[in-house]
Amino acid sequence: MVGKKVYLQPKGMVINGICDLVEVQKGRITFSDTPGGVVHFLVKMYGAAWELKFTVTDLGQNRTCVRLEVESEKGQEKFIHREFALLDSFLITGAEIEAAEKAAQQPEEKC
Repeated sequence: MVGKKVYLQPKGMVINGICDLVEVQKGRITFSDTPGGVVHFLVKMYGAAWELKFTVTDLGQNRTCVRLEVESEKGQEKFIHREFALLDSFLITGAEIEAAEKAAQQPEEKC
């Protein structure tokens, strides 16, 4: 499942917030290209594991799109909302989340 959210924050600040998420959740980074805006990490809790794939895109004018893909057997949409809520706690914002099934997505968009 995939979720997207636009933040009125610069790309570097959002990536720093995502790196804080890794630390707070005691996650293990599986792939990182922070200059390219990509951070993937594994979180294990409640007897389950989730791989979180963040992609951060600079939209210009101090706006940043965050795309989060969650790979897990269960509770994906709830987990997406949870991760964005945690990121929101680091980045003050009131942006809305768009959630869609991975297979039902349209061709790759900029955000």
